[in-house]
Amino acid sequence: MSARALARGPRTVTLRPIRPRDQRAWQRLRLADDARLAPWEATLPPGSPDALGSFREYVRAQNRLARRGEAMPFVLEVDGVLAGQVSVSSIRWGALECATVGYWIGAQWEGRGVMTLAVAMVLDHLLGEQVGLHRVEIDVRPENTRSLAVCRRLGLRQEGLRRGLMFINGAWADHVVFAVVAEEVAAEGGFVSRLGRM
Repeated sequence: MSARALARGPRTVTLRPIRPRDQRAWQRLRLADDARLAPWEATLPPGSPDALGSFREYVRAQNRLARRGEAMPFVLEVDGVLAGQVSVSSIRWGALECATVGYWIGAQWEGRGVMTLAVAMVLDHLLGEQVGLHRVEIDVRPENTRSLAVCRRLGLRQEGLRRGLMFINGAWADHVVFAVVAEEVAAEGGFVSRLGRM
């Protein structure tokens, strides 16, 4: 997926599947922004039977989930440079047809509308004919003003607060829930079109 001229500064914003060869650029970006991203990053609670693996193990696990139709791990590129990530997880089919979207971006692209555009592209992909989901949700920490701004600029419906939803930075954290269903955007031609009209 690629879009042009809807963010301030970049010529092209692209989303593509994550690959093992992204490791060096991904780790360099995450290391440079670790202190800024840590307050929003999910971690494992004490006593968890899960373990954090290597980047390659992470990519293999995400791609395995993608092949089963349960996830879509995207790398975000700005003018060909790895700039962040948009992850679609918890994809459910059958009577639910829903998913959750999470995202992060490097500091040098923050505040330019890049992530808003990237999330708009993913929402259009998920709710459109390509994937055909009915509902997409984004859960945001109440203190994460930049991420809240992305959801509000896109016009997502705020549904409430989920208490202790995720273990983040050493504690169970509340999240504000934003959601959209396919019927809410179908008449407007999608989120990217909406951004183009703003």
